[in-house]
Order: sequence, then structure tokens, then C-alpha cells
Amino acid sequence: MHKLKKTFALLLALALVLSLGITAYAAEQKGSITIKEAGGVSVEGKTFQAYKVLDLNMVGNGYVYTVPAELKSFYAGYFELSEALGNFDYQVTQEIAALSGDDLFAFASAVLSAAKDAGISPASVTGEEGNTSVILSDLPLGYYVVEDTAETTPVSALVLTSTNPNVEVNIKAELPVVDKKIIEDEDRVETNNAAVGDVVYYEVTSQVPDMTGYTKYFFVLKDTMSLGLTFNQDVAITIGNQTLTAGTDFTVTAEETASGTEIEIVFKNFISYKDQKGAAITVTYSATINENAVIGVEGNPNYVKLQYSNNPNKAFICDEENPDKPAEPVGETPNAEVRTYVTGLKLIKVDPEGKRLTGAEFTITGNKLNKVLVRKDVYTQDENGTYWHLLDGTYTTQDPLTDGVDQSKYESTTVKYAKESVTEVKETQENVEATAVVGDDGVLRFDGLSAGDYEITELRSPAGYNLLEKPFKITIGWTAPEKVSNPCTWTVSDTEAKDGFSSSLESGAQIIDGCIQIQVENKSGTQLPETGGMGTTLFYIVGGLLMTTAIVLLITKKKLAM
Repeated sequence: MHKLKKTFALLLALALVLSLGITAYAAEQKGSITIKEAGGVSVEGKTFQAYKVLDLNMVGNGYVYTVPAELKSFYAGYFELSEALGNFDYQVTQEIAALSGDDLFAFASAVLSAAKDAGISPASVTGEEGNTSVILSDLPLGYYVVEDTAETTPVSALVLTSTNPNVEVNIKAELPVVDKKIIEDEDRVETNNAAVGDVVYYEVTSQVPDMTGYTKYFFVLKDTMSLGLTFNQDVAITIGNQTLTAGTDFTVTAEETASGTEIEIVFKNFISYKDQKGAAITVTYSATINENAVIGVEGNPNYVKLQYSNNPNKAFICDEENPDKPAEPVGETPNAEVRTYVTGLKLIKVDPEGKRLTGAEFTITGNKLNKVLVRKDVYTQDENGTYWHLLDGTYTTQDPLTDGVDQSKYESTTVKYAKESVTEVKETQENVEATAVVGDDGVLRFDGLSAGDYEITELRSPAGYNLLEKPFKITIGWTAPEKVSNPCTWTVSDTEAKDGFSSSLESGAQIIDGCIQIQVENKSGTQLPETGGMGTTLFYIVGGLLMTTAIVLLITKKKLAM
């Protein structure tokens, strides 16, 4: 919504005088009004109209303002003057010059409507694509009110005189704006990475707008959280140095939808802050990353926009249940967006030939681990199931009653199981482990991780395969996107491939759709002792015992011979 320039009253007071001792110019002198974009508000596509509401007439070496015949009755009624006054034009200019603030805005709006009703033809111009300014040219000198036709409110009221025939004004840029950031310690960022269970803190900022001409003003924040974010109902608001009270100064409602949570923050009696124009508005609240978080490079978005009053001359209809909320469209800012990114770890168990293995069990610990989503297979007894339980703890689809099958390996030849893939939330604190078993597909997923250092240990190997001798450590890295709507970048590297830890990446690691995928290889066969290990020590011990026994036998034999 466009409002009057702060300089309006000063400009009018300076210009509306009977005589300033100015040298006379030709009556046909013309002027122009240039309207320039400002504050991010463009002139593209906007149509501006200028109505001349006072004529400028040259008298000797000066000039005076006179009321157009079409507007005499309006001025007489508005200022309660008689048209029969000999100095009627002078009295009108004095009344206008004395106006300021809301009174001045109300007059500009009223005279604008009166000029339209009287059929006064305006000068008009429309901003084309690429324009940063537009010009209303070839205008007779006088006092003008300029409007943006889309807003139907005055852009400016200004005068064109013989000494100031070409005037430049900025488009009204006092529209409410809103911005949103994620609070990261002392920084304010548009993107961050976090683990499931982490709390993300948000800060929304705006300013008290110019509410000149308004008797009521709507100010409503609309926030949309995606499914991976749980709103924590902890809204706090300050305006300037004033801390607002929930329920008294603002209301908060949150509605769960199929796509996330719709949050609405309604400021109550916002017009009461009219005298604090420009004061900072700060709104803070938080959300917790939950098990529905998007894993990978796309992130979990959170949007906010502002709805506000945009026409002081229109009595907007209020919501029946909330008088501080409009029931019909008002002005609306573009969305301000932030995103939080989450990753996961996918371990693939393979043998040296790349064949998938099942039955392994792993534990993971990390310095950024709060909650881990463990995706695994759950088997339940079901007479219609297609799985049987083996004595080694694994499951098979091989029917034990099939010819040639070794039934001694089965826990039961009659009890069947059905498989269901489920996601469990392992609630942890930092550096507390989460454990899971590799599924039938040879895959184990730990989802809901952030950037950080992680240690993975194999607790149980697949049947017939050797347990990994050492745990391995990895470092997950994260790089923010250049734009909040772009994908982020995840990386993985060995933290330590020494000092008691094995290399996790020797079988290959990939980043697929923002998820870390690592092949973990198990080798089959019995582990035989190696030279220098415990096996050699055993040979030394056994050899020593044999030699000792031989010596004892030799001594005994000699004694017997004597």
C-alpha cells in the first residue's frame, strides 16, 4: 500500500503562498512529474494518474492558486467556507497549508475522489517492463494529487511551479516487509543441517509500517512448516522495547494439514502501534526435526508471509470470530523461506564378490546424534506368511518341507512369518549408541543424521562370515546451497583409518540423493593364526612342553638303567 511522502506537508506549506516575488513566466509553461521506484517496489505494470486540484495563475511578478470551478463546492463543504467569499481561493490555500499527518492524508484522499466525481481528466502513464521510473509530462503548472490506480490511494500530493516545473518523487515504498532466518548461535542463516530430534530456532523480523490515514490495521503472520518439522508452540514477540503478551497482544493458532502445519499469528489492535512507525518487530519460535523429515539434498522448508491492510479508504470486513483478522484479501508479502537439511547412512553388506549378505548387526554413535531413524524388517507369526525362522536367527523363504532341504536348520517347520519393513525412532542423547540389524536385502539404514563424526561397529557378522576386526569412523560434511531453494551438498570421508580403526571406504562410498551409501565387506572362512600372533605363541608353548617332557623321560630312563 502506498502512503503519502513525509515531505508532503512541508512541500505544501512552502508552495501554497500567494506570492513569492517570482519573475513572471509565460502562462503556457509546462512541467513534469517523474515517479521512481524505491525500496524494492517497482513501477513495472503500475498505472499512475495525476489530477490537478488547484490551478496556478500568474499575477504580475508572482502567482496565486485558484480553485477549479468543478471543485468549488467540494472545497466549500470540506473546509466549511462560503463560495461567495471574496478571498475564497486564498482561504482554501490557507486551510490546505495548515494540514498535516492524518488530516493531510484524509484531505488528499477526499480531493482525489472529488476530482474523479467532477470528471476532471487526469494525466496518465503506465510503467513498462524494465522501467525504473515513469514520467507524467506536458503538465500545466498547478497543485496535483497523484495516485497508483491499483492501490486507489494517493501516491503523493505536489506542486509544479514556474521555478520548479519538473518534480521527482519516489514511489511509495513503505510497504510492510517480512524476513525469516534460522538462529545459529550468534548468526542468522537461511539454511542449516540438523539431526532428527534437534530443535531449530527461527527469527521473523518486520517493522511497524506507516499507518497514516488508517483507523484500523490488520497485521497477520502466516507460517507454513513442512511435515518434517514439529511446531513447539513457543512464540515470543517484541515491538521496539516492548514485550508482547500471548493472548492479550497476539494470538497463535496451529492447524495440522496433509502437507504440514499452518501457523497463524494475529496481532491484536495493531493500530495502537501507529506512533511507533519504523519500530522493529521481532518474532521467535522453534520446531523440532521429526521422523517425517526429508532425508537428502532437498531439505525441510519453512515459509512465512505477512498479510496487512493496504487501503485506508476501504473498510475491510473482519473475521466473525477474530476482529483483528481480515475476512477478505488484503495486501500480502512474498514468502520468506528457510530450510533445514538432514541426511542418512546406508550400509550395504557384501561378500568379496559383491553378493548381498544379511544378518549382520551394527551400532552407531556420533557427536551429533539425538534421534536416529532405524529402518528394519520385522517378522511376525502369520499362517499366510512366506518366511521361516532359522536357528541362526535369520529368516528364509525356502520351504522346509521341500525335498532335499535340511530341516535341522529350522526352528520350526510349521510356523510361518510375515515380513514388514518399519521405521523405529531410537531416542538418544549425544554419543549414545543406536543398534540395528541388516535386513534381507543386505541393507541397514540410519536416517536422521546431521553433519558430524560417527563411529560404526559391527556387533554380529552374517552366518559363516568373519566379524569386522575393527570399528570404522566417518566424517559427514555439509555445504549450504547458494540459494535456499537449491539442493545442498553432503560429503563423507574417513575420520581415522588408523589407530585401531579400519578404513570404511575401501569398498567404496557414494552420495546418492544426499544419503551416504557405504559398502561393508565381510570375508568367509575360519580365521587362522598368523606369524607373530597368538598362534605362534601357542606353537612355542606346545613345543616347549614337548621338549620338557622329552627331557624328563630321558632322565628317568637313565636312572632306571643304573
